[in-house]
Amino acid sequence: MEQLKSIHLPIEIVLNIITCSLPKSNVLLDPAHPITQLLVTFTLVCHETRKLATRYLCQHCIYLSSGPRLSSYLLTIPSRPELCNISALFLAPFGGTIDDQPTARWVRELLNYTCTTLKRLVIDIPLRSLYPEDDHLGVRDILRQGFQRLQNLEEFVSVQDELYLSVQDRFDTNNNERAFWRNFPKLKRLAVYNPMIDHLFWEDVAAMSNLECLVLTRADGLRDRNGSNFKTEYFHHCDRPLKVLLINTESHQVRYGNMRRHRWDEVDPEKKMTIMTYSIPLLFDDDHIAVCQDYVKIGAQYGTLWDWEGEIIQHRPSFVQQVPSGA
Repeated sequence: MEQLKSIHLPIEIVLNIITCSLPKSNVLLDPAHPITQLLVTFTLVCHETRKLATRYLCQHCIYLSSGPRLSSYLLTIPSRPELCNISALFLAPFGGTIDDQPTARWVRELLNYTCTTLKRLVIDIPLRSLYPEDDHLGVRDILRQGFQRLQNLEEFVSVQDELYLSVQDRFDTNNNERAFWRNFPKLKRLAVYNPMIDHLFWEDVAAMSNLECLVLTRADGLRDRNGSNFKTEYFHHCDRPLKVLLINTESHQVRYGNMRRHRWDEVDPEKKMTIMTYSIPLLFDDDHIAVCQDYVKIGAQYGTLWDWEGEIIQHRPSFVQQVPSGA
C-alpha cells in the first residue's frame, strides 16, 4: 500500500488560520480559554507563527490573575522583549490585601515596561484593604508610581474601588486629593466601583477631555445635595457629550421621581449627557457587592460593558439624605 505523504500548508494559510481564530477586538481571555491555548501552541510552530501569535497574545490574553503569574511574566521579558508590547491587560496579582511590597514592585515594573503601548486595563485589586495611615512599607506609593506612567490608556476598569491610590491619611480634613484617573489624559471609557459622587467628582469628570462613557457601580452620594445634580455640575465645567451608566442590584438601585421641577431639560436641552440606570438581578442570598463586581468584571473582559443600556433618566432625584451603600 502506498504510503501517504505529509501535506505542508503554505505559511500564508497557516497565518490566516491564526487570524481567523481571534475573538472580537475588545475581548480579554484567561489562560484556560481555548483561543489562548491555541495561540500559545502556535508560538511553538515556527518563527512566523510565533511572531504573529505573540502579537495577538499581547492584544487579547495577558491575564495576570496572581502574584506568581505576574512574576513569571516579568522574568520572561528579558529573553522575549516583545512581551512588553501589551495593548490590553487584566491585572489581579494580590490576594485579600495589597500589603505585599514585592508584588507592588512587580506591578510597578510591569507598568513601566508597558506604559507606552497599554490602552485597555482592567484591575481587580483590593486598594482599600490597606489605608495610608497603616501603609508602613510604602506600598501605595509604589503602586502610584506605576499607574502614573499610563499616559496612553484609553479604557480603564477598577472592579473593587474608584482607583484609590491616595497616600494621604484618610482622616486628614485637609485631604483634597482629586481622582487619580485624571492622570490618564487619553481616557475614553472609565468604570469605577463605589466612588463618592459630589461636585468635585463631576469637575474631575469634566476635566477628562476625551471621556465618552462613564460607568459607576454602587456609587455613593447619588441623592446627596452635592452629587445628584449631575448635569448642572458637569456642564458647569464643559459642554461635551457623555454617557453615564449607574449600576446596582435591583433592590439597591437609585430611584428617580417624576417631579417637573427636577427635570434637566433646561440644563441639557440637546441631551448631550445620557444617564441610565442598569439593574442587576439578585438571586436568593447573593451578596450585592460580589454580584455587581463580578458582572462588571465579566462585562469588561468581554468588551460588552460599554454597550450596556438601561432606563434613561430625564430628571434629577429630589434631595434625600443617602445612606452609603458601602464598599
